[in-house]
Amino acid sequence: MSLKIPKSGLANIMRAWMKARTGTIVERRFTTREMVEPLSISTSDVRAKLRDALKDFIARGEVKVLIYKKCKRRQYIYIHDWRKDLNGVLNKKIFKAMYVSNNFAVTDIQRLTGIKDRHYLDRITRKIKKEGHLQQIQRRRCIHGAGTENILHIVNRDKFKLECMKGN
Repeated sequence: MSLKIPKSGLANIMRAWMKARTGTIVERRFTTREMVEPLSISTSDVRAKLRDALKDFIARGEVKVLIYKKCKRRQYIYIHDWRKDLNGVLNKKIFKAMYVSNNFAVTDIQRLTGIKDRHYLDRITRKIKKEGHLQQIQRRRCIHGAGTENILHIVNRDKFKLECMKGN
């Protein structure tokens, strides 16, 4: 069971503070102690959240750890050139596989894209079928022999390319 934890906005505050630090690498580097004071963080709970958020920044590659032998404290630097990965890379791959295939089943798309999660493909297929981009044209036996699967076809390839693939 997962519990939804409300967002505090700490990451956005931290990002704004780190982005504001400009200049050379020496001027941009910081420690957690330097970050706590200007953000007016006082309680130990919030400091722990700050350290956890900083770990997330490091995992994303948005912040790098600088290691100096002379310095006993860990120093960090914000990477101003960092950009968030584009969402939908997987969707682009799926839509391209559908576009290239003339008539296809979801298992065909699964094999072409290498996606292991069939549920995700079914959900996307249902959504674009409901929008009117796909149409069931026939059924065929499953490869494993038990049951049948739907063969789908793109109704209007130009409209599919413009709306689903967004010109990619």
